[in-house]
Amino acid sequence: MSESILNARRRMPSGKGGARQLRLSGSIPGVYYGHREQNIHFAVSSTDLIKLLRSRHRIINFQIEGEEVRACLIRELQRDPVDDRPYHIDLLAIHRDEKLTTSAPIRLIGTPTGVKTGSGVLEHGIVEVSLECLPSDIPEFVEVDVSSLSVGQSIHVKDLVIPNVRVLDDPGVMVAHISAPTVHKEETPVPEAGEAPAEPVEPPKE
Repeated sequence: MSESILNARRRMPSGKGGARQLRLSGSIPGVYYGHREQNIHFAVSSTDLIKLLRSRHRIINFQIEGEEVRACLIRELQRDPVDDRPYHIDLLAIHRDEKLTTSAPIRLIGTPTGVKTGSGVLEHGIVEVSLECLPSDIPEFVEVDVSSLSVGQSIHVKDLVIPNVRVLDDPGVMVAHISAPTVHKEETPVPEAGEAPAEPVEPPKE
């Protein structure tokens, strides 16, 4: 499991006005929710946070100036509805020797046989899967190979194999399915009520 580090500084809770001033100065406010410890209000450089989000690392080594490194996950990330930039982040403390409940995105790989040779259509089911595992076993994503699927075949949650992880979703939930191609039939015009059907036109006599 890949990890990243996020450096921050403590801040005092200051309401919307203080948070707005932080953002204007290039920082993002956040709250660290401790595990058997008090919550910590902090500020982090917006540049550092954006870089962290692009790395897609799940475990974050969170460090406040002069304090110990704390392992955590992103609990919630709020983004601006206009430019999609982050404007608040919540972090959740974890212990490396304790299992936790989280989720991982599903990535479908390969071109299904039913699409290549049967003109079928690949349908996506759930886009992420709920898991229980140790922090070090959290997958960045779950790869699902769909290349062997023919028309009418599916992959369900029960078919997923993820090392050192217990899957929490219903085993019968669909992950991927190859549906048959849609056949478009030409419809014969139906005469409206009171309208006689058109008579065939005879060719002119010679």
